[in-house]
Amino acid sequence: MQPSTVLIVEDSPELAETLHDILTMHGYNALLALNGRDAIALALEHHPDLIMLDIRLPDISGYTVFQKIREDSWGINAKIMILTASESIENISKNVNLPVEHILFKPNSSVASLVQRIEDRLRD
Repeated sequence: MQPSTVLIVEDSPELAETLHDILTMHGYNALLALNGRDAIALALEHHPDLIMLDIRLPDISGYTVFQKIREDSWGINAKIMILTASESIENISKNVNLPVEHILFKPNSSVASLVQRIEDRLRD
């Protein structure tokens, strides 16, 4: 069985690399994007099994990335998990249609919790 592919969209190179290393150690194929434009391109090219999407990006917002991915025929059903350090659940909810359990607040997760949330989202 081929490993699941997870696209990590995170503007902090250190956190992006840490997430990449964690996912790789747990058997995932991890892709990295440090900005929104690269995230859209990688998502539409590779069709990852899950996208971990930061809201605050240096070029365009994660909300714009979310909308652009959803406009694609593949992206309509793409599995997305929001990463945020500062956005409120209310603000996220008014900008994207995702249940609260698909929002991950950083850095409040242990490695075990992070991997479990990813596995849960991939099973949805």
